[in-house]
Amino acid sequence: MSATEHFSDRAAGVPRLDALMAPRSVAVVGASNDPTRFGGRILQYLTQSTFSGPVYPVNPGRSEVQGLKAFPSIDELPGAVDCALLAISAEDTEAAVEACIRKGARSAVLFGAGFSEIGAAGAARQARLAEQARAAGLRLLGPNCMGLVNAHAGFYGTFASALEDGLPPPGRIAVASQSGGYGGYLLRHLFLRGLGVSHFVTTGNESDVDIGEVLHWLAGQPDCDVLLGYVEGVRSRDSFVAALELAQRNRKQIVMMKVGRTAEGSAAAASHTASLTGEDAVYDALFRQYGVWRARTSDELLDVAYAASKGRLPQGRRVGVISISGGVGVQIADFVSDAGLTMGAVPEETKAALRELVPNCAPNNPIDMTGSVTNNAELMEKTADAVLAAEAFDAVVVFIGIAGAAPSMAGPLQAALSRAYARHPDKLLFVSVTASPEMVRGYDQQGFLVFEDPARAITALQALTYFQAERERPRSVAAPGSGREPIEIPAGGFNEAAAKALLTKVGVRSPKEALVRSADEAVAAAETIGFPVALKVVSADILHKSDIGGVRLQLRDAAAVRSAFEHMSDVVPARAPEARIDGYLVSEMVVGGVECILGVTTDPVFGPVVTFGLGGVLVELLKDTSCRLAPVSEDEARAMLSELRTAPVLTGYRGEPAHDLDALAKAIAGVSRLAADHAEDLATIEINPLVVRPGDGGVVALDALIEAHKPEQRDGFPAH
Repeated sequence: MSATEHFSDRAAGVPRLDALMAPRSVAVVGASNDPTRFGGRILQYLTQSTFSGPVYPVNPGRSEVQGLKAFPSIDELPGAVDCALLAISAEDTEAAVEACIRKGARSAVLFGAGFSEIGAAGAARQARLAEQARAAGLRLLGPNCMGLVNAHAGFYGTFASALEDGLPPPGRIAVASQSGGYGGYLLRHLFLRGLGVSHFVTTGNESDVDIGEVLHWLAGQPDCDVLLGYVEGVRSRDSFVAALELAQRNRKQIVMMKVGRTAEGSAAAASHTASLTGEDAVYDALFRQYGVWRARTSDELLDVAYAASKGRLPQGRRVGVISISGGVGVQIADFVSDAGLTMGAVPEETKAALRELVPNCAPNNPIDMTGSVTNNAELMEKTADAVLAAEAFDAVVVFIGIAGAAPSMAGPLQAALSRAYARHPDKLLFVSVTASPEMVRGYDQQGFLVFEDPARAITALQALTYFQAERERPRSVAAPGSGREPIEIPAGGFNEAAAKALLTKVGVRSPKEALVRSADEAVAAAETIGFPVALKVVSADILHKSDIGGVRLQLRDAAAVRSAFEHMSDVVPARAPEARIDGYLVSEMVVGGVECILGVTTDPVFGPVVTFGLGGVLVELLKDTSCRLAPVSEDEARAMLSELRTAPVLTGYRGEPAHDLDALAKAIAGVSRLAADHAEDLATIEINPLVVRPGDGGVVALDALIEAHKPEQRDGFPAH
């Protein structure tokens, strides 16, 4: 496979953005001689850069701007325009877009505010622009954005103040942000850390080009390795998921911040699944599905991007810690444990070597070498060499604190660590040091990952370990469904019996049971099934049957069944007078196994989302669930199971038997496929409880709820 093929950004439903992201010619509309004005700053950056194509300033009042020949209008430009940068007011933007269309421009960046962010009038103006551009094939970035940068192409189509100090060398980190202000903040802080960027894109109001399309284009570029994203909300499932899929295939690390956690994305169904699956859980699921690291703070976002930009990932989870302070070493061990990493065991021969270097050291991990190694660079080199040489660690963290900033120590310590590290380039070496930015840069230039706070170092290491594990995790595409066989939606909705009948088509079996309508039928069914049995009311209008006396368990003989039926048939209609009663279900009592909950809700953007967790009365209290966008493969279903804190209950805990995880994975995958194939019909699926039997006993749906979309809702739901 050629590099061009490998980094292709072609995908169904995701148009190319080359004219916007890598233009060959640029017009600056609203160009100014004043670099403090948006049009002046943009032009200044372009003239300072290595951009090789023509740059056309457009200003009706000047014949020359910043040394370049200026033109009075877009119509009078002498050549073709790939990208027009519109640094003008909202009122002037409409006419400029019309001129871009007449000129045959291929893309435009709309910097101006005064569109959908100000209310109805602005939203109408924005909609008109988008409609005009779409009809003409003109791609729009913005409005109300900070523009974009392609540093490797020398294209600086932005007014970001982070570039006022000069244009730093290109790097291999790409930034995509829906917020211009926050994007500029990230850009500035990357530069403060000595990190260059390959690309920088802000999408603003997203009248046309959205964050998913930008990420997709970036994921296809060979000159960036780390994608840094800031997302407030996603408009298009298809473009966003396609971007994450392409990044995964091309082995890019994505670090994402998603803000604006609300419950608005939750389905309105009155089910346990809906209460467990909110908008934030959907994004968490999406990021886990595609190996994205979700950062919670700006520092974490930048720390992980910095660590990932080094291009080295640990091969395992074992951490070695060298400290000049016993107390800090213990703190780091706690951080390692909190991060789900492990403290590697120091081999005996390594302990002996360390004791020979510093007789009063504490050679167990965390290794306390005392402050003596900071006064003797040779001791530091030999200590680091001995620990790095041990096969017990995948990454080593060295804490030298403020000693590493002392003028008499910094140079020798850097050199000592560098010499030791050069002999073990397959390991990751983190150095925790408190020093000036210049000194920190010196440590960084030796190839170390440098952090002042060891807790932040461990979080970055946790992210790198996650990226490596995601690369190695088995992945398979969800198996094709049943050809989208049509399903019949009962006129009054799905009752429990109809829901279970549909679920059997994807391999989720029910207990032995029978639908009855009289006490005599109930007794006969119970005798056929075998005692004890359960009795439940069957009605699509009653979601929580037990709340109104519609469930009786452990009925051990015919008299108990008859009595329960007669009582239930009196009580339930009185307590739910509006409900249509379709009969009563006599079911076998399933003994043994673990009760779980398996459900699907519909997210308004991403469509069906499958959620799994242990069931019972504690499910909503613990909220120990895992979810994914439907459909999922059996491999992905097993990954969901592994994420649960309560997973040992299924795999065998304290002598209890392991349960049928193969059947459970098949059930999760099957239900997810049913939901994806019929996303326009089915709003909610819930099996609660789903009992997982020991050994190879399979799974059994003891109760099931399916809700269909209302007829007016059946268009527009995303489907796989």
